[in-house]
Amino acid sequence: METGTDQLSELMQRYARGDDGVFDEMYRLMAPRLYRFCLRLSAGKSEADDLLQETMLRVHRARATYQAGSNALHWAFAISRAVQVDRLRYWRRRPEDLGSVSDATERDRLPIGDGRSPEADALARDLVRVVTRELGRMSEKNRAAYVLLKEEGLSVKDAAAILGTTAPVIRQRAHRAYEQLRSALGASGWKEDHDGSWDAVPVRV
Repeated sequence: METGTDQLSELMQRYARGDDGVFDEMYRLMAPRLYRFCLRLSAGKSEADDLLQETMLRVHRARATYQAGSNALHWAFAISRAVQVDRLRYWRRRPEDLGSVSDATERDRLPIGDGRSPEADALARDLVRVVTRELGRMSEKNRAAYVLLKEEGLSVKDAAAILGTTAPVIRQRAHRAYEQLRSALGASGWKEDHDGSWDAVPVRV
């Protein structure tokens, strides 16, 4: 495991034993990637903020169940995904409370662009906009599998453990998500390179 992952897991183990003094450092290490995951699961920044807050609350409540030596971030991913599934079930029962969940504009507010030039940043924003929009149109299961494998860089085995399924199912869900994204990007004028990446300049049809 990476040093940061080791440190986080050690802190989580102490927190699980009741050492509240390690929470701030644990949160500092965990929150950035956990929040990015929440953004991808959610329909916008405000919902992601709520999802992160609820996830950390459940982490606190469930800390005694954390198994020493396991990956604390992956454990938090699983909790966050469970929170979001609960929210989706609630919204299906109460569609009148959906609110900003359908607001794709807010969902697109992700940090992108490296300042190379306004044109390059504009193209990067367009690429992220298409990807983010299409992720929002996917089934929750396909989206979660894709994000864990392609964006978080987890192994198929770890993603399967987080999502509570098998490796073949994860591969299938991620493949379906990728095919959906590839179709959407192609339709938006982006050309896929031979290595699977996408040209920085859209193809003008």
